[in-house]
Amino acid sequence: MLDITLDFETCSLTPTAAVMSIGAVAWKRDSEKSPFYNLKDGSTQDPSSVFSCHIDLRSMFVNNYTFDGKTAEWWGAKSDEAKASLLSNDSYELPCRPIEVAVKDLFEWIEDFKKEHGNQDVCLWAQGSDFDIAILRNICYKLNINIPVNYTYFRDHRTFLYEAARLICNACGVFYYPEKAYDLVEDYKDVDKGAEHDPVFDCKRSIYSTWQMMKKLTHLKYPE
Repeated sequence: MLDITLDFETCSLTPTAAVMSIGAVAWKRDSEKSPFYNLKDGSTQDPSSVFSCHIDLRSMFVNNYTFDGKTAEWWGAKSDEAKASLLSNDSYELPCRPIEVAVKDLFEWIEDFKKEHGNQDVCLWAQGSDFDIAILRNICYKLNINIPVNYTYFRDHRTFLYEAARLICNACGVFYYPEKAYDLVEDYKDVDKGAEHDPVFDCKRSIYSTWQMMKKLTHLKYPE
């Protein structure tokens, strides 16, 4: 089983949202040292395990995707670093892609990664059960594109982390507070620098938390 995490930066919070950028990162749930695929010398992350692109918003506008004024205000209040990350790839050498091209490129990347690793099934993860996957479903419905992942393999980082924290607290006889669930794991920001709301960086943060929690569950022993 292969694991891939997907993240969208959008112009709205609805399933019909216009998408500004896409990030996806493949990762290894059973790895002991790091969840990420690194080059053989271990120095940097294998670039083939990361997908990233910015979207030409004209392709979203003409197809009636949702643009929301409150989301625009929210982005306007973000850091200069986050804004720069969002705008960084709109250039002559690396132009923004129409949404139909970007989604097909994403799915080709997933298929190439599957072939490279023996055509295993893919778990497609996102942060939250009602956002990225819902938006992806709407885009694919509009464009008549099939998602190359079985719906039974959609996964939600947030739900997994909260429920895993509940299990750990129950096993240890500690009262469970949902707002304290993330206290059981280290934040990826402490490990590597990156811009919050850059989709690749946000993928890595979700992956790093989930991977740590999976390790805790693997070593968890219930009282006999």
